[in-house]
Amino acid sequence: MKKNKNLFLIGEAAKQVGIHDQTIRMYERKNLLKPHRTANNIRIFTSADITRINTIITLTQEVGLNLSGVKMVFALSKLNGMNDDELLDFVYDHLKEFQI
Repeated sequence: MKKNKNLFLIGEAAKQVGIHDQTIRMYERKNLLKPHRTANNIRIFTSADITRINTIITLTQEVGLNLSGVKMVFALSKLNGMNDDELLDFVYDHLKEFQI
Protein backbone atom coordinates (compact mmCIF):
# COMPACT_ATOMS: atom_id res chain seq x y z
CA MET A 1 0.00 0.00 0.00
CA LYS A 2 1.26 3.44 -0.93
CA LYS A 3 2.13 5.59 2.10
CA ASN A 4 0.07 8.75 2.50
CA LYS A 5 0.59 11.13 5.41
CA ASN A 6 -3.17 11.65 5.73
CA LEU A 7 -4.11 7.96 5.79
CA PHE A 8 -3.55 5.62 8.70
CA LEU A 9 -3.90 1.92 9.43
CA ILE A 10 -5.75 1.02 12.63
CA GLY A 11 -2.57 0.57 14.68
CA GLU A 12 -1.24 3.95 13.57
CA ALA A 13 -4.58 5.63 14.29
CA ALA A 14 -4.76 4.03 17.75
CA LYS A 15 -1.22 5.11 18.58
CA GLN A 16 -1.93 8.65 17.40
CA VAL A 17 -4.92 9.05 19.75
CA GLY A 18 -3.49 6.97 22.59
CA ILE A 19 -6.00 4.12 22.74
CA HIS A 20 -6.00 0.43 21.88
CA ASP A 21 -6.99 -0.65 18.38
CA GLN A 22 -9.73 -2.86 19.88
CA THR A 23 -11.35 0.31 21.22
CA ILE A 24 -11.49 1.71 17.71
CA ARG A 25 -13.05 -1.54 16.49
CA MET A 26 -15.69 -1.21 19.24
CA TYR A 27 -16.48 2.35 18.10
CA GLU A 28 -16.98 0.98 14.61
CA ARG A 29 -19.26 -1.82 15.87
CA LYS A 30 -21.34 0.80 17.72
CA ASN A 31 -21.67 2.77 14.46
CA LEU A 32 -19.82 5.78 15.85
CA LEU A 33 -17.15 5.53 13.18
CA LYS A 34 -17.04 4.21 9.62
CA PRO A 35 -13.48 4.02 8.28
CA HIS A 36 -12.82 3.38 4.61
CA ARG A 37 -11.82 -0.13 3.61
CA THR A 38 -9.30 -1.31 1.03
CA ALA A 39 -10.06 -4.02 -1.51
CA ASN A 40 -8.55 -6.43 1.04
CA ASN A 41 -10.95 -5.15 3.73
CA ILE A 42 -8.22 -3.32 5.67
CA ARG A 43 -9.42 -0.28 7.61
CA ILE A 44 -7.99 3.03 6.44
CA PHE A 45 -8.42 6.08 8.65
CA THR A 46 -8.37 9.68 7.48
CA SER A 47 -7.62 12.81 9.48
CA ALA A 48 -11.38 13.29 9.80
CA ASP A 49 -11.64 9.80 11.34
CA ILE A 50 -8.90 10.74 13.83
CA THR A 51 -10.89 13.86 14.76
CA ARG A 52 -14.00 11.70 15.22
CA ILE A 53 -12.09 9.32 17.52
CA ASN A 54 -10.75 12.26 19.54
CA THR A 55 -14.30 13.59 19.84
CA ILE A 56 -15.51 10.22 21.15
CA ILE A 57 -12.65 10.12 23.65
CA THR A 58 -13.44 13.65 24.84
CA LEU A 59 -17.14 12.93 25.23
CA THR A 60 -16.55 9.70 27.14
CA GLN A 61 -13.51 10.54 29.26
CA GLU A 62 -13.87 14.27 29.90
CA VAL A 63 -17.64 14.77 29.75
CA GLY A 64 -18.56 11.32 31.11
CA LEU A 65 -20.99 10.15 28.45
CA ASN A 66 -21.42 6.50 27.59
CA LEU A 67 -21.34 5.42 23.94
CA SER A 68 -25.13 5.72 23.60
CA GLY A 69 -24.86 9.31 24.78
CA VAL A 70 -22.07 9.93 22.29
CA LYS A 71 -24.31 8.59 19.53
CA MET A 72 -27.05 11.01 20.57
CA VAL A 73 -24.63 13.96 20.63
CA PHE A 74 -23.44 13.05 17.13
CA ALA A 75 -27.04 12.87 15.91
CA LEU A 76 -27.84 16.27 17.43
CA SER A 77 -24.69 17.85 16.04
CA LYS A 78 -25.54 16.49 12.59
CA LEU A 79 -29.04 18.01 12.83
CA ASN A 80 -27.42 21.34 13.68
CA GLY A 81 -24.96 21.08 10.79
CA MET A 82 -21.87 20.81 12.99
CA ASN A 83 -18.81 18.90 11.88
CA ASP A 84 -16.60 17.09 14.42
CA ASP A 85 -14.18 20.02 14.75
CA GLU A 86 -17.05 22.38 15.55
CA LEU A 87 -18.50 19.86 17.98
CA LEU A 88 -15.17 19.51 19.78
CA ASP A 89 -14.82 23.29 19.98
CA PHE A 90 -18.33 23.52 21.42
CA VAL A 91 -17.65 20.80 23.99
CA TYR A 92 -14.40 22.41 25.13
CA ASP A 93 -16.03 25.85 25.29
CA HIS A 94 -18.86 24.48 27.45
CA LEU A 95 -17.10 21.66 29.33
CA LYS A 96 -17.90 23.09 32.77
CA GLU A 97 -21.59 23.25 31.88
CA PHE A 98 -21.61 19.55 31.00
CA GLN A 99 -20.08 18.49 34.29
CA ILE A 100 -22.27 18.16 37.34
